[in-house]
Amino acid sequence: MTNLATGYSRGEADMNGNAPSAVERVTIGKDGVMYAEYANGGRTPLYKLPLATVQSPDMLRVEPGNVFSAGLESGNVQIGFAGGGGLGDILSGAVENSNVDIAEELTSMIESQRNYTANSKVFQTGSDLMDVLVNLKR
Repeated sequence: MTNLATGYSRGEADMNGNAPSAVERVTIGKDGVMYAEYANGGRTPLYKLPLATVQSPDMLRVEPGNVFSAGLESGNVQIGFAGGGGLGDILSGAVENSNVDIAEELTSMIESQRNYTANSKVFQTGSDLMDVLVNLKR
């Protein structure tokens, strides 16, 4: 619509949109852009996800609710986008594999517990022998 200081004249209407359509799914591209994919095949970018890194991730402060915050020990937070600044790429729909072998960790824990029990028995036996020796001398 254009408003001028002249008489009214109707302009020509052009349709440049789509009919309403439901969002079927939301996907995230490798560059971190979140897209809404519609039932009619349309795709609209919604948001670009920022990524952050710190110099020492192991020194982040643990907060309630599985949240971490930066502190003096962790270094400054550097924010950027996927694919730039050494932050890596985003792989949408991937499931992260655990880097812990549960069977190996449980086996190691059981071995440690048995070793502790065996060592405590050795000390108890040594203490009992000392008691017997002291009683024999009397």
